[in-house]
Amino acid sequence: MTTIASPLAKTTVAAPRKPRSSDLMRVIAEIESTFPVDAWSVDGIELWPLLRIRWFFAEWARLYPGGAATSSPSPGGRMRAFLHGAGEASRARRNDAAGNDSPTARRDVVFLSDGLSFARLGESWVERFCDPLIRAAKRHGATSALWTPGHAYHVPRLTPSVFVQAAIDRANVSGVVHSRFAAGAAKRLPERARVCEHVRSRGFADAAFSPSAIASDACRLRTVSAEFGRRLDATRPRLAFVVSYYSLEAMAFVHACRLRGIPVVDIQHGVQGEFHPGYAALPSGAAHALLPDRFWVWSEWERSIIDKWASGSGHAAVIGGNPWLDLWRGDAEWPGTREAIAAGARLREHAGSRPVVLVTLQFGLSDEHLEPLRRLIARAGDRLSFWLRLHPLMMVRREEIRAALAGAGAVELDAASDLPLHALLPLCDVHMTHSSSTVIEAAQCAVPSLITSDYGAEFFTTIVESGGAVVETGDTAAVEAAIFRLLRGRVRLPFTPSQTDATMASLLAATSRDSDRPAA
Repeated sequence: MTTIASPLAKTTVAAPRKPRSSDLMRVIAEIESTFPVDAWSVDGIELWPLLRIRWFFAEWARLYPGGAATSSPSPGGRMRAFLHGAGEASRARRNDAAGNDSPTARRDVVFLSDGLSFARLGESWVERFCDPLIRAAKRHGATSALWTPGHAYHVPRLTPSVFVQAAIDRANVSGVVHSRFAAGAAKRLPERARVCEHVRSRGFADAAFSPSAIASDACRLRTVSAEFGRRLDATRPRLAFVVSYYSLEAMAFVHACRLRGIPVVDIQHGVQGEFHPGYAALPSGAAHALLPDRFWVWSEWERSIIDKWASGSGHAAVIGGNPWLDLWRGDAEWPGTREAIAAGARLREHAGSRPVVLVTLQFGLSDEHLEPLRRLIARAGDRLSFWLRLHPLMMVRREEIRAALAGAGAVELDAASDLPLHALLPLCDVHMTHSSSTVIEAAQCAVPSLITSDYGAEFFTTIVESGGAVVETGDTAAVEAAIFRLLRGRVRLPFTPSQTDATMASLLAATSRDSDRPAA
């Protein structure tokens, strides 16, 4: 454990350990076993699955440096984003007219992206999780619509899509206005005050459970759901997919689909496991209107976590594998894949005989780890080649991070951040991270990972126990020694081949082809 010098004595005192995901999940479990939170309802919507996630990530943002950017914006911030975003969306549509899909055309399947999961392949941007499944649906004769949220507009697009963020912004502003009249209902939630007392007694904040916050969440969910509902009524899909279902806006999409009898499938996009509030120990019983019907997961491990609470509820996990990974194993020929692989090979040649360490920074957690990384590069840069990959939400901080590491030694930042991950992973010798879900994909590519935090270690216990990753939270010398130990051997973990076509065929076969499904 790290120690700090006391100004009042020559002894040292232990630096307080920051809460980890397991600590937050423990508090959630205590709340759910003690208080009637499953009865919390505003405007007819049972809110607890949303509120447990909102509280979890609000605390994460409060406790970790840089995490504040993940919290909800103020009403004024939403209005500024609304005004700015509408103009950006208009420019993106003009600049990529060929990539604009019709928002009212009938489709068999609708995909809602998270707006972040894009990779540049050749001249176009690919939605890494939706695009492979859109191609699979097409092979089975199904038409698809791709809806893209977010204020970052990736153009030109490989798959025509509909930009939906401006409509979401309008709905959010409307929800905030309506929430002023719903705070009274939020105050009447059973034992809400005792839940807040319990959270505070465990050393955490309770702002996410205030009447105003709950009213805002409930009203925004309702108005965003109504916006998605109008679009679903025009599109009339028989099946829907969503990336990162657990944001408020994505849950509103799930809710709108549920009202219309449209099954929803969440697509795995990263780490899940027993310490993720969106996938572990969720309220069991009957099917819940805010939770997807099916969870498309990569392996048996993720399914086992979901099965613990989903059995008999109507929710279930299906193992479809990682379709994006197939594109880098020669199973599919997409525009730009060969060029990306060739660019990665040139990058590797530039490293010469030095082993390559791919460092994946985690959004919201980078600040406290940049200085240790700087020391490691200065110490080992003559024997190791460091590739530093930014999280998608950190791209705007590129120059800031470059400056923070200036003078430590040579680091490849641009190509390592801009090339698709799977064009780089097979060329690396070691993957190093605080807690990135790249640990999973590195293991699939037989690249060992070095996890530098207890926070991250608890997410990947299965991979650590199987030898695909090691944990080292010590000083620079200890981290360097761990890297060189990993270089002496790799453990190839069992790989779950993608079952994209079979899983897609099964999901399509289980849905109705009735295009005249009544609107909600």
